[in-house]
Amino acid sequence: MGIRIPRGRRLRKRAASLVKYMGYKAGLVRLPYYPDRMYLESTNACNLNCIMCPNGIGTMKRKRGYMDWDLFRQIVDEMAGHVPVTTLHIWGEPLLHPKLPDMIAYAHQKGIRPEISTNATLLTEDLSKEILKAGLGTIYMCLDGASAETYEAIRRRGDFEQTRANIQRFIELRRQVPGADPQVNVQIIEMQPTLPEVEEFTKQWRQAGVSRVSVKPFDSWGNQVDAIASLRAAEANVPPKRWHCPNLWFHVHIYWDGTLVCCDRDFDALYPLGNVAGGVMKAWNGPAMQELRRKHLARKLDDVPSCRNCVEWAWWKPTPFQSFGNRPQG
Repeated sequence: MGIRIPRGRRLRKRAASLVKYMGYKAGLVRLPYYPDRMYLESTNACNLNCIMCPNGIGTMKRKRGYMDWDLFRQIVDEMAGHVPVTTLHIWGEPLLHPKLPDMIAYAHQKGIRPEISTNATLLTEDLSKEILKAGLGTIYMCLDGASAETYEAIRRRGDFEQTRANIQRFIELRRQVPGADPQVNVQIIEMQPTLPEVEEFTKQWRQAGVSRVSVKPFDSWGNQVDAIASLRAAEANVPPKRWHCPNLWFHVHIYWDGTLVCCDRDFDALYPLGNVAGGVMKAWNGPAMQELRRKHLARKLDDVPSCRNCVEWAWWKPTPFQSFGNRPQG
């Protein structure tokens, strides 16, 4: 039996969703509400060289670093009570951040559901216990292959058997740590190298303790890198008429140094939108963000590298009571 949400809270949530939807539909550029989801880049450093990642293949030139603890707390303190979910990952491997368990615990204590996406290569038993005890809400463990040959050709520098063992042990520990009940997603990206193994992968991981086996749609990162775009397994389904990208109206993306960007597809922060050191909402409603929203409304994006050739804007379209857009709808 699921948790019953009080009727009053449900009504307030629906009313807030409707206000946000109306702001999006009306094309407001200064928004009278908070974002639905917050993406925080704990670090953009990574221990793998994955072939579908601008970081992994060396295209990303942005300085590597780790989010400062004081900046993290400042962001969470401002957004607590307004944003229900934060993902402590944009680029990089979050398990590299030495204070990741503390970040998870702090967000959890402040009432924000913490999530991470990890390649699971560093998911030791001790670290697994730490993040489970800290109050992790969701974990996405990315394996990308049902065989060592496929996985290790994609997740370069990764060890297939060790990573599988890490994931399996985490699933076991989830049942052993008192009070720990994160959603556990095991994920494979659908692209040319993985396509022959998607079905087998799904069978292998459909087991007790796994909340969802996720076949993640291929992300071209705005079609900015030919070597990555060529990995697409099927033609992108893009409507003939572009609508303004919901990310700018519903989500906030903050890099490790506080830089605000439109979304993760601006992987090198070539179109920075301010810095949240002076306040998240001040930057999210600042002049640069307002101007980018105007450009999306006018569909004039030639000078925005991450947006001009993007097809992922079509992944989702908000409805009055739903605004979750990490993957294509349908």
